[in-house]
Amino acid sequence: MSLLEICQWMENLDWAVALRESQIVFPVIEGAHLLGLALMMVPVLMFDMRLLGLMWADEPASKIRNQFLPVTIVGGCLMVVTGSILFASEAVKCYGSNYFRVKVLMLFLATVNVIVFHSTIDRRIAEWENDSPPPPRAKLAGIVSILVWTGVIFAGRYTAYNLF
Repeated sequence: MSLLEICQWMENLDWAVALRESQIVFPVIEGAHLLGLALMMVPVLMFDMRLLGLMWADEPASKIRNQFLPVTIVGGCLMVVTGSILFASEAVKCYGSNYFRVKVLMLFLATVNVIVFHSTIDRRIAEWENDSPPPPRAKLAGIVSILVWTGVIFAGRYTAYNLF
């Protein structure tokens, strides 16, 4: 079974058709997806600003991270669940969309950035969390995060409103 055939099967599931054709439920799920995006992205961007030394430079980085992490996780979970539902309802459109492919690539890069950050730089946060400016690797993680998440947002919006 090809990837396109899987997308066709998924999109033709009864609940996916009903969702896609709904005048109420689809916009509600899409709104919840955007709410999840906001709940996740605002804290991520705030922590990225701390990593760049642009905000809360006098606060320990771990304190900022720990304050934002619960909201980030809730927003991320909401975004993944609603995004998966939306994808299933328009899987063929997504399959054919170059914007969606860019979004998936950016999501992959964001995930790699998170894994690298938390498995390296963040494990040694006690050594640098009060430094001003933060170390170059922390700054790089913040810059990469801002860039790839901006790419996810733009590609996601273009996917939603364009057929190409």
